[in-house]
This record gives sequence, C-alpha cells and structure tokens, in this order.
Amino acid sequence: MVQKLVVGITGGIGTGKSSVARLFRKYGAEVIDADQIAHDALKKGSPVFDQIAVLFGDAWENHGKKLNREKIAEEVFSNPEKRKQLEALIHPYVYEKIKENIEETVKRTVIVEVPLLFEAGFQKLCDKVLTVKCNRTVKQKRFKGKRFSAEEIRTRENAQMPESLKIQKADFIIDNSGSISQTTRQVEQLWHKFESLSKGATKQ
Repeated sequence: MVQKLVVGITGGIGTGKSSVARLFRKYGAEVIDADQIAHDALKKGSPVFDQIAVLFGDAWENHGKKLNREKIAEEVFSNPEKRKQLEALIHPYVYEKIKENIEETVKRTVIVEVPLLFEAGFQKLCDKVLTVKCNRTVKQKRFKGKRFSAEEIRTRENAQMPESLKIQKADFIIDNSGSISQTTRQVEQLWHKFESLSKGATKQ
C-alpha cells in the first residue's frame, strides 16, 4: 500500500487556490477538486441529484434536462437556510468521493482543494493544511475577471470562515499576491517538503 501525504488547500474567495493546485499537479501531485465533485452532484445520475432537484425545482433549464448552477448559487447565497439544506446533501457526498479518490490514487502526495475545508470539517481527511492568501488589490482584479458584483462577493465571503482564521489554522501558507513565478517558487519549495513528509505521513 502506498504511503500518502494528503494536503488540503483552502483560502478565501479570489486567492487563486485552483492556480496553486494546478502547479502542484505539474510537479506530480494527485489533485482532487471538491468543487468539481460538487458540480457532478448536480448532474442527473448522482446519488443526491433527485433530492437537490426537489430543493431547487425552479432551477431547471434545457427543457428540464439539467439544473442551472448559477441560479442555484444565486439562491443559496441569498438564502442561508437553503444553503444549509444544500450543504447537508452535498457535503457528505463530496466527503465520501474525496475519501475514495485518496484511497484509489497510487501517488504519494495528494492535494485536496476545498474552499470550505474547515467549515465542512474536511480537514479530517488531511494530514496537513495549506492556506492560499493574497492582498485585496489582487483579489479585486480576479473578481472583475469572474464578473461578480460587489454584493455577490460580499455574500460569498460572508458564507466562509474569515481568511485570517484560515491562515491561523494552516500548517503552510502561500502568498499568491505576486507574479506566477513567485508563486511557483513557493510551490516548488513546498513540493520538496511534501515529498519528504510523504515518506512518513501520519494523520493529524
């Protein structure tokens, strides 16, 4: 059985978690994207799809063939109770899928990208946690690229643990405020550390 180091990547909205995860993939890590698994849960055939469809009956599109993720996001971020109901359905599904993927991979270093890592209790799957941070100016540029309104940004940030607390809880931190080369250097340094730790990985 392959000995593995499982590192959870988290951070505030707009910090560039996915970019950092992609860099780790280039170095050879197995990367598991919790958001992608959550998106798959909204597709017909997933074990939780029917329950989600009942919860968001007004979010159908394409003649009732699929659910509109944007409509669902708009609803859950404006309705905390609906968000809790959705998370109660999706989080256990995502948790189990991540657990399966960790067990199935033959790679020694596994990166699990989860925006709500601490909020959903997914840190229990990880040996170490890496928080990605960046300054507000850079975040604003990224928000513009995603075309979020100021209100949408605010509601998403309010739905998450404060970034400062995620930084406090982390074992490692990457500052993604600078150039891609600066971020790459940080990733490279951590990659060597992860490779070393994977030879003696133990759960926290």
